[in-house]
Amino acid sequence: MFVLLLGLSWYTAVSEAVNRPKQAKEHMQRAAKLEEKEIYVDAVAEYEQALEYEPDNVEAYIRMAQAYLNSGNTNKFTSTCAKTAEAYQDNDEALNMLMEYYVKNEYEDEAVGYLEDFVEDYPDNENAKEWFTRLKGSFTELYCSFDKMGEIVNDSMPVAEEGLCGIVDEKGQEIVECEYKKTYPFSEDGFALVQKEDGTYIYIDRDGQTRKVPDSRYQDLGMISSGRAAARKDGKYGYLDEEMEAAGKFSWDELTGIKGSTGAARKNKKWVLVNKEGKAKGDKKYDGVIIDENGFCSNQKCIFVKEKKGYHLINTKEKRIGELTFDDAKAFPEEGYAAVCRGGKWGFVDAEGELVIDYTYEDAESFGSGLAAVYTDGKWGYIDTEGNLIISPQFLEATRFSMSGTAAVKIEEDGEEKWRLIQLNTSL
Repeated sequence: MFVLLLGLSWYTAVSEAVNRPKQAKEHMQRAAKLEEKEIYVDAVAEYEQALEYEPDNVEAYIRMAQAYLNSGNTNKFTSTCAKTAEAYQDNDEALNMLMEYYVKNEYEDEAVGYLEDFVEDYPDNENAKEWFTRLKGSFTELYCSFDKMGEIVNDSMPVAEEGLCGIVDEKGQEIVECEYKKTYPFSEDGFALVQKEDGTYIYIDRDGQTRKVPDSRYQDLGMISSGRAAARKDGKYGYLDEEMEAAGKFSWDELTGIKGSTGAARKNKKWVLVNKEGKAKGDKKYDGVIIDENGFCSNQKCIFVKEKKGYHLINTKEKRIGELTFDDAKAFPEEGYAAVCRGGKWGFVDAEGELVIDYTYEDAESFGSGLAAVYTDGKWGYIDTEGNLIISPQFLEATRFSMSGTAAVKIEEDGEEKWRLIQLNTSL
């Protein structure tokens, strides 16, 4: 009796194993016919039946996801695609379906968010990494065109058209008409420095109203920061306070803006760090100081100074940061890594003076909002903080990205060089 029962059990198991694929196939066929008639709800039920017989039938999962999408049940579609992509790493179809759906519907932020977690959990999935890089670097060109476009600072960008300068916001909307000889971005206090056609300087607000008027004796003014603006009088530089009054002696040959409580000044070919009154902070003298495009040197309290034949990093108390020396550097941004050069190649250091991205590029700009412009193969592109190439080299010039994901770039179009404003399709 025992032998008979054992044989019967074995026969049943074998018979069921043989029939399960057949029964799964029948459910798949019925589901396909229902889909042809656009009866998607019942088609999904058939796919579920097929999966009861063949739980690892990837095709059933994928076709069921498509049926969910066709029926308008997008939540079930995305969740089915996600579960399938995670469960069956050797099959790319489910992940591709999900990403194509996100892209088609302009849900790039959701796609990147999902991929960040996916890549973290499955770091060997090359398909996911390719999608992540592609989507993170996708961008749209905004309607904004000028003869010249600058860096976006404090949600504002200097622009020029037909020899006159103005200011637009980070989306390319006009703030100040192109009617000045020169313009700068808005400072954190809400005022922008502009130079009028007669050569005089004023500070205006975002409504274009004049708010500060320096005495005509002062020339070559800088942006206001920390309550100070660099200016030249009688051939020498010093600082003006918020009332546009002298905040100390005018005795320097060159002077940077103040960040926090520190700037830098040059006299007789030597540089020193100075305070808000324009007085030297110490006895140390340097052969050079790296200054950014808006006239500052001490963002993040980090300053590149030159001694002998190389640059190194110091803080605002003149203590050395790190042990590295460089042939050249770009000033630290408000946040993020700074570009540094050694042996003709550019890499990046953090505020601790540590090399975080190796010397790889022909040229580079310091980071802005998690991306940095790098020059390679004759064009500019963008990398992220891990050194991944997010936007392939394709621009003649490239500026830093703003917090909202916009940047001014120069392109070649119809044989002409033109400036354009691009917007990342994903959040930074």
